Amino acid sequence: MERPRHLPFNGDGSRLRMGLRPLDPAEWLEVDGDLGEFLEHKRSVLGSLPGEVLAVVADPDGSVRDACQELLDALVDHLTVHHPDTHTRSGDRVAVLDDPAGVPVTPVALAGAGMHPVDAAGRLTQEDWAVQVRRRGEWVLAAASVCCPTRWVLTEKIGRSVGVVHQPVAGYPEQLEGAVDRFFDRITPTSPRWRLNWNLTDSTDLYQPGGKYRTEPVDDLDPGDVEDRIWLRVERQTLRCLPATGAVVFGIRIHQDPLRSLADRPEVLDRLARTIRSFPPGTLAHKSMGAFAPSVLEWIDRVVGTGPVGT
Repeated sequence: MERPRHLPFNGDGSRLRMGLRPLDPAEWLEVDGDLGEFLEHKRSVLGSLPGEVLAVVADPDGSVRDACQELLDALVDHLTVHHPDTHTRSGDRVAVLDDPAGVPVTPVALAGAGMHPVDAAGRLTQEDWAVQVRRRGEWVLAAASVCCPTRWVLTEKIGRSVGVVHQPVAGYPEQLEGAVDRFFDRITPTSPRWRLNWNLTDSTDLYQPGGKYRTEPVDDLDPGDVEDRIWLRVERQTLRCLPATGAVVFGIRIHQDPLRSLADRPEVLDRLARTIRSFPPGTLAHKSMGAFAPSVLEWIDRVVGTGPVGT
């Protein structure tokens, strides 16, 4: 079994942290063997739930579309240079894997297909995309393609300021809001960043818009079932400022692994348990971990007790 690529918990969940790290532009996107699964999922939800996963604010001057086209152009440049085995440019389209139709990427091709550039951006990558622009003195979520949400609903966030978008997060106004606002004001095209966010879920669905503040226990879950029924869901988030439009683009790449993948790493499980136990009640509720945290912690204690525990 493959091991999780990212392990973002550090043993202390008592405070929110931005956890930003410099992003190597060559490593902007993560492309792996799950690309086909992600793109098929995106085609499915864009076909069945377009109003739930794709949104753009009113754009009378075309500035939001310009920002999204700049994002799309940057993605095409990056993918065809760094991932030529999976993404190939042919005229006004980019073919992904073995899809002969490809994705339209030029303004003319997009217009002909009736597709917005943020929609095309999402169809090229495993990442979801959110585009923030400066309006009326604040950063606003202006366009997004989010086919793999983790317990949030795009239609409730579109057109809102960054602060309002994150308002439900327990502790955000007191611990992070000022720092996030300053970051958005200061980020430049030459200083991209990335960070990790994580949760535990009892579902492998890529599309998980609901479930926040869940309290009901998971049916029939006992510690013996945890390793196969509870999953570590990690978001690798990237933030870049686009040089021409000044928009800040936010990429969200989902990784999911069953807790079984950590069963032979007691030091990692110990860190996870210490993080969960240090969560304030508001964070535990916001992440909906109360529904299964006792069973998870009991399982971890059993596994950790069989070998040495690291710190």
